[in-house]
Amino acid sequence: MRIYPLAKEFLKQEELFFKIKKSREPTSIRIGTVEIFLLTIIEQFKFVELGQTTMTLLDLDPGNIEQMIVNRQLDYGITYAPFPMSGVEITEIGDFYLKCYHLHGTFKGLNISEIPFVVPAQGLSNNPLGIRERDGWIESIYPRNKKYSVNLLATAIELTLQGQCAIYLPDFVANKINAQHGSDNQLVEYPLPKLHKNKQTAFLLRHKDKEESSEFKKLYKAIKKTITASSGHSKRNRAASY
Repeated sequence: MRIYPLAKEFLKQEELFFKIKKSREPTSIRIGTVEIFLLTIIEQFKFVELGQTTMTLLDLDPGNIEQMIVNRQLDYGITYAPFPMSGVEITEIGDFYLKCYHLHGTFKGLNISEIPFVVPAQGLSNNPLGIRERDGWIESIYPRNKKYSVNLLATAIELTLQGQCAIYLPDFVANKINAQHGSDNQLVEYPLPKLHKNKQTAFLLRHKDKEESSEFKKLYKAIKKTITASSGHSKRNRAASY
């Protein structure tokens, strides 16, 4: 009976001695997406509580995003042209429109074939949607006058704001650009026939083994708010869309 309480105390001390206290190390989120989403979703991250979490944002092509998720090199992917791939879970976020834009007051009276365009320097590999141009332009319907080829969206936007060319962008990107500039420096839509309106869908990708965590839900909400933001813009910005 005298040994029992001593042994009990000894075992308790032994448990405390060998117990490893887990330290809270910073976690990371790795996101791969096409550049049109990078430009706008980062604005929403200021509303997302990251704590000690670090974030890596990569500009990648559809297909590469899915492969890196399968290889666990990415946690999430954002795309408009998902490649069905074993091991990748695809979640639909919402729709947006791709439109033709140019600086207000430029290219009056010109038809679409006469307007100079800035285009992505690189195309897309084969994908389920059959999109070859990285900006989503359907070349078979309207061949473009490709005056500038660039590999950065920021460069393309600057050329367009200088009145040098037109650009093909999602409406939510054009609305963001217009919100940052005065009334004399707005992008306006070059209207294409309704039959040729290019409606696309945004998708959020993750590995099939990765649960739909609070982290996933926050990212989904941020992207959703980004692509639907155009509905809440002023009348002036709605009229001047990309």
